[in-house]
Amino acid sequence: MKQAALSLRELRKSFGSLLATNGLSLDLMPGELHAIIGPNGAGKSTMIGQITGEIRPDMGRVLMGGRDVTDWPVERRALHGLGRSFQITQLVHGFTAEDNVAMAVQGRQGHSFRFWGNARGDVRLRTPARQALATAGLAGRADTLVEDLSHGEMRQLELAVALAMNPSVLILDEPMAGMGAADSQQVVDILRQLKGSVTILLVEHDMDAVFALADRISVLVAGRIVGSGTVDEVRNDTKVREAYLGEEAVHA
Repeated sequence: MKQAALSLRELRKSFGSLLATNGLSLDLMPGELHAIIGPNGAGKSTMIGQITGEIRPDMGRVLMGGRDVTDWPVERRALHGLGRSFQITQLVHGFTAEDNVAMAVQGRQGHSFRFWGNARGDVRLRTPARQALATAGLAGRADTLVEDLSHGEMRQLELAVALAMNPSVLILDEPMAGMGAADSQQVVDILRQLKGSVTILLVEHDMDAVFALADRISVLVAGRIVGSGTVDEVRNDTKVREAYLGEEAVHA
């Protein structure tokens, strides 16, 4: 049997009386796109924080490729192949799109940011940065300042920054947030092209995107997975219907 690319084992995290994750377990297989859906307050952000190392679980383990990374800091997980995009855009204004991606490449390669001025012409940074921009659909916007990009383009740039870290596992936290239909469809097309080349955990409220992309879907409610399966299996799961999707979404 194949080794899971990412495994969560009985994760539990409470904040005072609030139990944010409650025995949460999940396996992502290499190359799959696994979507997590659930209502607000279900524990999705806490789950992501525990995967990335920003939140320490009270109990449970996080494994990448079978290796226990629970005690690893954020930076070490990133260098080990864990990439992510954020629900709220995290980009450096005053720099171009290519600069932002090149800085991610520089961080992956372990270079000091103190020498960024001299690094602007470094082909070791620029070539992979341009490749990541092209993959994210921004080849023609490399020289554009971040603040001059549209909201949709900023979301694409954040994806390019994550891809520049050459991740084996990519965590996408609501990449379609705030997008119109056309921009969302562009991101769906980009992710469809990425499928199989990187393991993706997609946390998303856009159910059209989830149903179009996911190999498997898990439903998170009150810190626990209450249903998991293929798109058709999740659509037809009574517990899922009651907990989250509602009749309208299920029969759409």
